[in-house]
Amino acid sequence: MSLPRIRLERCETTSDGLWLIDREQERHLTKVLRAYEGAMVEGLSFEAEEGEKLLLRLERTTGGLALREVERMREKPETVRIHLLIGLLKADQFDAVLRSAAELGLFVVWPVVCAHSIPRFSDVEMPKKLQRWQRILDEGSKVSGSVRPPMIHPPISFCKLDWRSLPQARYAALLTPRTSPLSDMAGVPGELVFAVGPEGDWSPEEVRQLQENGFMPVSLGRRVLRASTAAIVGCGWFRLMAG
Repeated sequence: MSLPRIRLERCETTSDGLWLIDREQERHLTKVLRAYEGAMVEGLSFEAEEGEKLLLRLERTTGGLALREVERMREKPETVRIHLLIGLLKADQFDAVLRSAAELGLFVVWPVVCAHSIPRFSDVEMPKKLQRWQRILDEGSKVSGSVRPPMIHPPISFCKLDWRSLPQARYAALLTPRTSPLSDMAGVPGELVFAVGPEGDWSPEEVRQLQENGFMPVSLGRRVLRASTAAIVGCGWFRLMAG
């Protein structure tokens, strides 16, 4: 059974080496996870270069609950940094992608508003949406024990993408005749971007731009998958092959 997990970058440290828990995480530990005084907790921190995990013991102080360090464990470096470029999906589908992105340890999520994207958010709505998405990524990474939650960029129009900001190893799931099965790849590069279109797939113009900007057309098998399923399957394959 895994230990309860907590994000240490949201805690404060005291002079005697205790980690003071913020109210939100304290409530989650005690009310949801049923952690008790003396229980062991796994602390996740990405302040070190590769991140680290700490084994901590829950203590009660005059100011509330705190954690005392028992052991510090350096996290192994990631074997691959996966960027996900994905056409903006409906809320339930996009939330599912974000949860899986966190559990798979993705590096960055790049939402793009495509020709066939249904959701359209105003500038007023966007800060709350981003805050909610980051919370989903944070919780998903805690569940999986990932020290670093994926970053997520604000959605941007496909036509305004800065292609130079993406890794050089580029793959796009396309429903076109000339694609290579993803399973035929001999190896996985150290950093890559995998692109998946929205519901309704990429438009012909978007397919053209992807290919002109170095994206290799790949297929995920004989089945036509939902966009959210394709994103999870593709990223999961890259993670599995990278080890």
